[in-house]
Amino acid sequence: MRRFIVTLSLIATMIAFMIAFSGAASARNIIETMRDSSSFRQFMKAVDVAGLGPALSAEGPFTIFVPTDEAFSKIPKAALNDLLQPHNKEKLTKFLRHHVLKGLVVSRDFLGRRLEAIPLDGEALLLDARTQQKIGGAKILRTDMLATNGVIHIIDAVLIPSFDDMQQ
Repeated sequence: MRRFIVTLSLIATMIAFMIAFSGAASARNIIETMRDSSSFRQFMKAVDVAGLGPALSAEGPFTIFVPTDEAFSKIPKAALNDLLQPHNKEKLTKFLRHHVLKGLVVSRDFLGRRLEAIPLDGEALLLDARTQQKIGGAKILRTDMLATNGVIHIIDAVLIPSFDDMQQ
């Protein structure tokens, strides 16, 4: 009988730990979740320079396709540095908004499908997950990192919008 009580006690402790841990993990918004990762430093630097942290911390929901730091390393350093300059804030904002969809889009919504996604900048992206998960030519490396105000999908390339409609 004593062994049974000890076993039940251990099970109850493990369940309490799992509930507490899962609650803590899901109690973070998109910005907090990205800041917790060492893989999104470049993207977060751009978010900070553009001043979009508060907007992406808002209620949402948002779906964000976040390029890894390795993806940013594929961009010429001079071009990236120029984009982060104060005089390019409008361009940087468009660039970041090209990675964000309004609403919650989890992998089960696009697996095996080919659809047009419209990010916040309004320029359509092809989301093709029929054979390999891709958006706008970038491979989706990881899906469904849930946050309190949306979901993050990790991609292997930076999504570059058209800047033709902007003043230079």
